[in-house]
Amino acid sequence: MQLRGLERWISLVRLLALPFVIAAVAAATFPHGTWAMWARITTIAFAAGAVGLFALARSDIGSRHQIAQSLVAQLFDTGVLTAYVMVFAFERGTPVQQILYIDLAAACVRFEILGGLALAGVSAPIVAGFEKLRTDQLKTAFSWRLVTFQTGLEILMALIVGWLVRRLAAEGAHAEARAEEAERLHEAERQTVEELRRLSALRADFVSLVSHEVRTPMAAVIGSARTLAQRWRELTAPQRDAFLALISDETDRLAALIGEVLDSSRIDAGTFSYSFDELDLAALIGDTVSTAELHRDSVKIVTRIAPDLPVVHGDRARLRQVLTNLIDNAVKYSPEGAPVDVWARAENGSVLVQVADHGAGIAAEDQRLIFEKFGRVRGTASKPGTGLGLYIARAIVEAHEGKLEVSSALGEGSTFTLTLPAH
Repeated sequence: MQLRGLERWISLVRLLALPFVIAAVAAATFPHGTWAMWARITTIAFAAGAVGLFALARSDIGSRHQIAQSLVAQLFDTGVLTAYVMVFAFERGTPVQQILYIDLAAACVRFEILGGLALAGVSAPIVAGFEKLRTDQLKTAFSWRLVTFQTGLEILMALIVGWLVRRLAAEGAHAEARAEEAERLHEAERQTVEELRRLSALRADFVSLVSHEVRTPMAAVIGSARTLAQRWRELTAPQRDAFLALISDETDRLAALIGEVLDSSRIDAGTFSYSFDELDLAALIGDTVSTAELHRDSVKIVTRIAPDLPVVHGDRARLRQVLTNLIDNAVKYSPEGAPVDVWARAENGSVLVQVADHGAGIAAEDQRLIFEKFGRVRGTASKPGTGLGLYIARAIVEAHEGKLEVSSALGEGSTFTLTLPAH
């Protein structure tokens, strides 16, 4: 997103937030008049700045000096949010300092990784000052652990979100450049232009999807870690273990998300590495199915592997990644109680592995889409995923001189067929 459009959107959000801020300040019960006075001063400054920045974002001055405008807006947002964090430090049990995450996200979107890291560095003394104010007001002990935890989390978020913004901005700019070039061509190039526009729309959907996929586990990690930090002595051992298990699971989910994004980037760059060797595919299928069956009592996986299955020449880790994706997808989209079938056999000098489910199926017009980058079947937005798994899987299979295809019909389930040359 260009800075001008971004600042216009943020300026509108800032104005829409103003009534809620005024209501929150009016409803707050401050410990004494000084706190209330600073809250009102901050709100007046916020209102004046929100109106001024809204007008600037829509003026010719703002369009000519976009970087300076974004820098001024970032400094204003940081100052106002810092003031509110300090003003509401008196509230017990309220994680007010976490509104600095909003400022961090804005810095990453505006200035990518460097902006996020700079904001994380600036917020460290802010959080320390907040903790000092709160401990003085509530007569509690100062905790450096809370300060270092939030600072470390902000650095991690800056690296993840800033990298995603940089990558998506580069891909968006590349797609726009190609679209502009195609539009200058003859009428015969119209379909190419339409394809680029469709990919641009898929990328926009991917931005929204990744935002949700990152936000959900991040919120769980933050909430669980905060609870552990504040109530460690009050929680029982099983309760602490449950919170730690949740943090571990959601961290794995984040790692998987980042892993898929990095894998797709390496595929595009031609740096996705392989280590080929003779491979017992039957044993690999068995290991993958056994892993997939853990904690999946609602769906049964039925395996039929031919006894004379030949070996293949391949990368064990990469082919396991493909099989895991196919089996996980089949389990994800299968109704409860319906089996997932995994078959493997030799045929005409090749080894065929088929993974079939009994789910809703895939429409014919979507069967090509699911193998494209960021492609997802319509109506599956409620299912977790990035739309990169099958794109990565097909790239791996093609690197093994094989094929990955799907056969499906609505209401009849889907069958994915992996074909590899026998060694």
